[in-house]
Amino acid sequence: MSPRKFIYLAVLSGLLAMPGMASAQKSSYGLTDRENQQRSMAVQIVKAINAAETDFKKNHGTYATWSTLVSTGYFTPSGTKWAPEEFPTVAHAMYGPGPEIVPGWKLRLSLSKDGTAYDVMLEDLHDPKCSYAVFSDDRGRVRQGRVVECEPSGEPAKAPQ
Repeated sequence: MSPRKFIYLAVLSGLLAMPGMASAQKSSYGLTDRENQQRSMAVQIVKAINAAETDFKKNHGTYATWSTLVSTGYFTPSGTKWAPEEFPTVAHAMYGPGPEIVPGWKLRLSLSKDGTAYDVMLEDLHDPKCSYAVFSDDRGRVRQGRVVECEPSGEPAKAPQ
């Protein structure tokens, strides 16, 4: 192999390896792998709540409060069947009565007066600066957010000058 081809292959190999190296560090939004995993878990918990609420309404005609979901076995200290199989940490989480339903995550689940609608917010208690949270409602669409003064990097925004 000529030295020129060898250098070309070496440079090409290095370029192909770079995306893998970048993902081992922080993402483009400045989140660590651990933070991304925690946020993914929160999204899956909210999806599990949506699935449980849908089932509860089908069987009882209204949506349920968190305490009802816990007392009727939808969420227990040993887990829930409403989590996707590919997320065992969500399926086997130790759910509590609330408002901190799993360590570090505070739930706010509000029902309409007649129980025909609900709103859910799961807030990261370890993020006091940006107040990251996952939201959903009886339509089943899951959203993520943080306070508007916070940059995507997770740092508070600098005041305009």
